[in-house]
Amino acid sequence: MEEKQLSNEESLKLINRMIYEAKGYFYESGISGLVYGFSITICSLLTYFREKEMLAFPFDPFYLMTPIFFLQGWIQYKEEKKKKAKTYIDESIDYVWLGYFLSVFAALCGNFANAGYIIITIILFLTSLAAFITGMLTKFRYHVICGIICMLISIASFFMQNVNIYLLLAVMAVMVWLIPGFILRAHFKKQQHNL
Repeated sequence: MEEKQLSNEESLKLINRMIYEAKGYFYESGISGLVYGFSITICSLLTYFREKEMLAFPFDPFYLMTPIFFLQGWIQYKEEKKKKAKTYIDESIDYVWLGYFLSVFAALCGNFANAGYIIITIILFLTSLAAFITGMLTKFRYHVICGIICMLISIASFFMQNVNIYLLLAVMAVMVWLIPGFILRAHFKKQQHNL
């Protein structure tokens, strides 16, 4: 096996990465979690009210998530530029959530086959798994416990293959994105204040 010689710049990046990893460096403003949390919660509740015929919409409220993905991409891009170093944990978490979003997109293709509410159950399982793995990687106990609770919610969703499943999705959005978003936002502001 051939060893690759690192350039001075590559060596410096590797050293910085290892230092920040050892220090437990973490840069996350919480904005992403808040954007997704509010969006999914609102879309879930609007869909619930629409299917219960309490409100009328000319389109599926989840179509509102399309511009949210572009907004999220822009937020992610801006935050990545501000990071001092991208650690292995940062990369791992990015891969977990990239896999999550690709899997959710694949699950949503079940709409073309009229798969029904089981699609939401699949999304609930994927969300609980991504939250659990994120918690394990970051050693963020809240996400580990949240992931386990969300797995139980996902199991319960098998027995709730009706409009009420959107309420479970809203609860999970609050648990997985909103609460951690507020926690990370508070931590971020405190960290920025101390600089």
